[in-house]
Amino acid sequence: MFVKMIFSFLRINELLGYCNEIKTFLSSLNLEALPVKDPAGKLSLKLEEALAASNRSRSSEYTEWLNVKDHRRDESFLAFRNLMEAFTHRKDESMLAAAEKIILIIKGHGWTLQNGGKKVQSAKMASLVKELSSEENQALITSLSANDWYQDMVADNAVYDQMLEEKSNTNNNQTVYDMATVYQELQTACEELFEAVEVLNRISPDVAYTQIATFSNDCTQRYLAAARTRKTKNENSAVEKTEAE
Repeated sequence: MFVKMIFSFLRINELLGYCNEIKTFLSSLNLEALPVKDPAGKLSLKLEEALAASNRSRSSEYTEWLNVKDHRRDESFLAFRNLMEAFTHRKDESMLAAAEKIILIIKGHGWTLQNGGKKVQSAKMASLVKELSSEENQALITSLSANDWYQDMVADNAVYDQMLEEKSNTNNNQTVYDMATVYQELQTACEELFEAVEVLNRISPDVAYTQIATFSNDCTQRYLAAARTRKTKNENSAVEKTEAE
């Protein structure tokens, strides 16, 4: 009744997608009066746990993204700071005076603040931006036509802080999962659903069972076809690499 799914062929995202398609289809059926309701509910529960476990891995992704954003805000700070320093070499006295005032402010918060710890840097950047945002200092920045440089520094720092907050919220809401166990339990729940449908359909045939099998088989064939295509490409690439060596 069911085409056998070779779960070992699937990547984690494919396993989640496969089970989610089946779970969504089951939700569209009226299973209240059928004994398959319980295994269908178990699949839904295990899928939720697996999706939560999958999202848990985003913490490490956030760390990588934060490093990239931290480097970007460093560059924007240095660009603005060095631009101000460059203006001190201009012969235009008004520009020189404006730049020197801004430089004194930057030095007050840390001329090399980009080299400090990330939390310290965020605190110093916040105080620097607050002081530079005054009407008087904004006028100085405008007089140097440095608004874009300043806005880049402010925006890139804000992006970093926002991402850090998202990472903290994600960590606070996370449960510790045994990833391998969670995904195995999802696979088992799916297999148990198929077995239950087959047995129940033999005992008391119902159109809902046929619909479940038809839809699930279509999903199985699609996902297996994609997995086999990928497997073949990888094998061919490995052979070509070996021959090239």
